[in-house]
Amino acid sequence: MNEFIAFATDHYILSTLWLLAFFLLVNNLVKYRLSSIKLLKPQEATITVNRGGLFVDVRSDEDFAQGHIQGARHVSLQQIKAGEIKSLEKYKDAPIVVVCQHGNSAKQAAGALEKAGFSQASVLQGGMFAWKNASFPVVKSKATGKKS
Repeated sequence: MNEFIAFATDHYILSTLWLLAFFLLVNNLVKYRLSSIKLLKPQEATITVNRGGLFVDVRSDEDFAQGHIQGARHVSLQQIKAGEIKSLEKYKDAPIVVVCQHGNSAKQAAGALEKAGFSQASVLQGGMFAWKNASFPVVKSKATGKKS
């Protein structure tokens, strides 16, 4: 224990960075455990949507046009954060799976949807990256994506 204290005092900047990293890791784990938003694997997401749900894609127009999940609604993260989601109102009690490139933006969007009263918002874990790696189909848009 004395060696640890000596190291910490000799290398206080490094020790502080390690404590900060540890705190951030614990903070993220606690947030994840307490969050009601589910992370769904591609197979689980497909089953959820097939039971009356909807995919909501929050990627850019260009990314959406280059390839998206069949039947996905394209709504930007900014629109969702601003509450501009009237086109999704009829899905308030239905399962919604939010999709982005890797899963990070989708978590923000799902949180905003949950705050807006959408009771079954979830996230495609790993985003389109995981979807494509699972060899699930994507469709391309001729236009820049359909905004809903």
